[in-house]
Formats: sequence, structure tokens, C-alpha cells
Amino acid sequence: MKCVIIAAGKGERLQEKGTSKPLVNFLGLPLIERTIRAAKKAGASEFFVVTGHEKDPLEGILKKLSEDTGLIIHTIYNSEWENEANGFSVLSVKDRIKEPFLLLMSDHLFDPSIVSNLFSQSNKSDVVLAIDTKIKNPMIALDCVTKVKVNNNKITKIGKNLKEYNGFDTGIFYCKPSIFKALEICIKKDMGFLTDAIQYLADKSKVGIFEIEDKFWADVNDPESYRKAESEVLKNLNKQHDGIIARYFNRPISIWISKKLSVTNITPNQISVFAFSVACIASLLFAMGSYIPLIIGAILAQISSIIDGCDGEVARLKYQESSYGGWFDAVLDRYADAFLLFGLTWHLYSNDGGNLYLIIGFFAITGSFMLSYTADKYDNLMKIYINTRYIRIGRDMRIFVMLLGALLNQVEFILIFVAVVMNVEAIRRMIICKNPNTETIKHTPFKSEINS
Repeated sequence: MKCVIIAAGKGERLQEKGTSKPLVNFLGLPLIERTIRAAKKAGASEFFVVTGHEKDPLEGILKKLSEDTGLIIHTIYNSEWENEANGFSVLSVKDRIKEPFLLLMSDHLFDPSIVSNLFSQSNKSDVVLAIDTKIKNPMIALDCVTKVKVNNNKITKIGKNLKEYNGFDTGIFYCKPSIFKALEICIKKDMGFLTDAIQYLADKSKVGIFEIEDKFWADVNDPESYRKAESEVLKNLNKQHDGIIARYFNRPISIWISKKLSVTNITPNQISVFAFSVACIASLLFAMGSYIPLIIGAILAQISSIIDGCDGEVARLKYQESSYGGWFDAVLDRYADAFLLFGLTWHLYSNDGGNLYLIIGFFAITGSFMLSYTADKYDNLMKIYINTRYIRIGRDMRIFVMLLGALLNQVEFILIFVAVVMNVEAIRRMIICKNPNTETIKHTPFKSEINS
């Protein structure tokens, strides 16, 4: 799918963030790069960026992005960019595109799933506009947003000054080439805005809609909308299946750290290695056998757990997610778990010399590994058979139990807890996965999902 992005305007209301609006840095990426990466994630494969104001630095950034990612990015200069009517920018790509295409704004942020779902819509309309029907959306500045009136799944009216409306224009369009003819007709009538062409087609019942429901989008056009969008993007870093400790303790701290890290060149894999290194130091302190190193080690283990969330957060913030990165982080987590639990085992063994502690430690490490090994198949089954939200006891809880146990000098309790709970849950998963039906899952005694 080809994608056209309008990036010709000056964006005077966002001047305090940068003189070129598409190049304004938003959580580590220029707005234009964030738009391109989101569209790529949704399935766009070739990009046509219409430039204007400060085209040279913008084209330089786009050239580097193309070289770094292998994306096909064309730039088209709109000589009429000082004319605020953005219809000229869209019309400038007329000779380049002969098939349906995606049309985006360089200053709009969006959940990539909006675009991928928009692609999947089969619609006979000349234009399909993604709309937000949440009229009281706190992200919306009513004096700036383009409003729409919808009737029978067709747009009947569009404009910023509508008195009656039931949706907002998100700036995400699926267009057929007929949009160019509509633009030419409107421009001849001195109506050069994209909304003029959309209204022209709407009068002919040729503009359909796609409701984005609760998906995120934002128009970043001034400092206030920038602040709101930043806050919302960071809030969305929370994972649906976060455990209690991760959601209410680790995430608020890790997201704050990730916001700072996003504007640096530190990569997610480097963060993974750092978190692993902190866990290794903690395990050595555990093994020393005395109370003070035990406390320091437990604090470091908790810090490692918090930082361990930053790699994925930064990856999601900067569209640097990869299968290898997730696997690499998971492998380091397993090593870290083994080292931490062995450190606690050695702590007890070196003090009391009882072989029983070695056995408990062995089962604690084994249970931890088995829980991780069975996680993927089990979680997939849960998505199919369970729709309710369950409390998850995962790695965040294990390490927090280590912290509490260390503070109370109850290392034996930590190992017994991990050994018993992790192995019982692994066995429970094996039983469920053998007979994956709703009745088996419904009558399973545990009401929590214990994850890796």
C-alpha cells in the first residue's frame, strides 16, 4: 500500500518545539518519522512525503531514514506550501499514484491498528475517513479539530465550524485516485483545502467512515496538544497482562525512566544487558551470606526488575520492536532468575549447611524455568477460552517477594514460596493444555494466571 504524508506546512503554533513541525522531536523521534514507522507497522510499503517549509532538513532526515530502514521514501516539493490550503499538497502527488492509497498528516499520531484495520475495509466509497465518535474525548481541542456529521455510515458534512456533528476527523484517509479530480474541481472554485474536496465527494455520498472506537490518535498542533499526546502515549506503555507489582509499582517508575532514555541513543538491547548486569550483582550479594548484602542485593534485584521493563517500553516508543529483541530479553531474564535464586540458595546453604536448601533451591529454579517454558502455549489458550481479566503472578511478583523476604530476613520463605507456587502452576498448565476446553479451565482451582 502506498502512503502519502502531508508535511509542507509551517506549524506556527508549535514553534517553541522547533521551527519545522514535521521534525519536532516527540519522545525520541521526529513527528514525521513516527508517522512513517507507524504506517509501516500497519502495512504501508512505499511513502510519498510532500514537503514545503524547510524542505532541505526534512528531506535530509527522510533520506537517512530510508537508508537506515530500507523503506522507499519519495519526496515531492509543494511550491504552493505558503498557501495554507493543504489540498495543493495532496494534488502534487497526482502523477505518482494511480491506485488507492493511504493519506496521513505528518503531525498526527495514531495507533497502527487503526490503519491496518482501515486497509482491511472493503468499501465502494471514493474516500474512507477514520473518525473518532467520542465527542467528549479529552485529547480533542474543539477549536482546532475538524468535525464531521455522519448519517448511515456516510459523511454528510465536514468542517471545523460545524455546529452539529457526531464525530471527529482523525486525519487518516483511504483514498481512491478520484480524490484528485475532486481537488482540481474545488481548487478552480478557490476552495483549496482537503476538506473542501471531501465535502464535494460527501455531497455525492462518496465518503465512507471507519470508526476507530477506543484506539489512540492525537493531532499535535500546539504545546498543549503535544503535552496531552505525550502523556497518553506514555500511559499506553502499560501492558494488559502486567502483574499487580508491575502495574502499580514498577511501571510508573520504568515509564519515567523510559521517557528520559527515549531521547538518547541507548538501544533496548543495551537496556536489557544493563538490567541483567544489575541482577548478576544482586545474586553475588545474596550469596555472601550476611544480612546487609542480602538487603542491598534485594534492592538491586528490584531495581533490575524495574529497568527490565524499560527495554520493551523504549522499543515500543521508538518502533524498535523485534522478535530477536524480545527473545534476547527473555533469555537474559531466565539467566537472571537462575542466578538470583541460586544466590539465595547459597545464602542459606553457606549459613546452615543443610542439603535440604539445595533441594528447595533446585525446585525453585526448575519451577521458574518451567513456568516460562509453558507460558506461550498457556497464554494462547487463555486468550481463546478466558475473556475475563485474571490477576497475574509473574516475574515482577517473584522479585518483589524476594525484596520483602530479604527485608524480613526470611530467605527460606522466599525459596519455598517460589518452589511450591511455580511448580504447582506449571503442572496445572500441563493439565489444562492437555484438555483445552472451557469446562476444564472454568473449574481450575486457581483464580490467578502466573506468568513468566
